Amino acid sequence: MDSSLREEAKAAVQFYFREVRPSLEQLPLQADYVQYIDRIVQRLLELSSSTNRKSTYLHTIQELFDFRSYAETGIEIKAASRGLGVTLTTATEAAILKTLGQILPASALSYKQVLQDLSDSGRTSFRGTAAELREVLRELLDHLAPDEEVLKTVKLEKDQKRPSMKQKTMFILKARGVGETGRRPAENAAAAIEESVGSLARSVYDQGSLVTHVSGTRRQVLTFKGYADAVLGDLLEIHK
Repeated sequence: MDSSLREEAKAAVQFYFREVRPSLEQLPLQADYVQYIDRIVQRLLELSSSTNRKSTYLHTIQELFDFRSYAETGIEIKAASRGLGVTLTTATEAAILKTLGQILPASALSYKQVLQDLSDSGRTSFRGTAAELREVLRELLDHLAPDEEVLKTVKLEKDQKRPSMKQKTMFILKARGVGETGRRPAENAAAAIEESVGSLARSVYDQGSLVTHVSGTRRQVLTFKGYADAVLGDLLEIHK
């Protein structure tokens, strides 16, 4: 690349650390995601310090693009959480509903129910909502990665009866040629949903703090939904 384009790359890196990163830190994203993006941007800075092929830059930029859906979902979840229990369907949600409806209509209805639950200001429990959200992702993973196919490539742990959501996500994205760095956020998000939703379903609370519990649970489910939307977006390829 010529010197002018290298200067543009340096300017883009500077803009990221001064303007974009502070905003990312305010979003409901796993801390690891921001760190992954930091490393990719730092690599871009290293590339701009010497002469490199255009294809090398494009590969690095594509890695950044792979994280776009997670940032967009975080923005939408943060915007929704500011409302008073009223959540409008975002562009990502609409795309998920449309694409999921073409593949698994029943799962699309479940996802729509999740949206309705989260927008219901009078709802007193969201544990069922969390479980339904997990099952939407589980059903899509089972459709795209049947157990028998995944078991040809992974080995189950001693007490594991079937492939985990993380393993299935890895199987699908790896089959599509997505590199390890690009797969990691979706894999971690799938694992977080599987583990955290199960923990939430088993939780108990004091009747004296019911209102606090309901509010806190809704926030947790919104966080789960952020992870789920990111994974669903990857699996359904709605950002392509």
